[in-house]
Formats: sequence, structure tokens, C-alpha cells
Amino acid sequence: MKVRVKQIGPATHPSEVVVSVDTTSGAEHLVVNQRSLKDDRLEIGYPINSRDSDLLVELPRETINGSWRVWVPQALVE
Repeated sequence: MKVRVKQIGPATHPSEVVVSVDTTSGAEHLVVNQRSLKDDRLEIGYPINSRDSDLLVELPRETINGSWRVWVPQALVE
């Protein structure tokens, strides 16, 4: 499964990029390897939980705020 992200800019390492994930509580930023992005989509595992039209997903890397799991609108997950 994949979640849609927005590229924010370069990270400290040349092969990494900072991306933003729109969550139900606001945008979360994380640093990922550029190769893990395809068409502004980031590979994630199967959703852990769901409520209404939101999914709890685990990201491949920790966000800048320290979260591994975030609630995202189901429309952003493919």
C-alpha cells in the first residue's frame, strides 16, 4: 500500500528528501530516501486500524515529531 505525500525539499544527505504527509491532525514531516518515492507516493504497510473514513498507518521512518503511526484520510491511501 502507498500513501500520497508532498516533497518539501532536500534533506542533509544527498539521497534523502523531506516529505509531508497530510494526517487527520495536520501535516507531519519525515525524511525518506528518494528511491522510496514513486509518483509522490510512499510505501507503507497494511493499515493497522480504521475509524470512519480514516486509517491508522505505520510509516517506514519516524516523523520529525517522533511518530511512527499516524491517522490519515482513507482517500490518501492506495
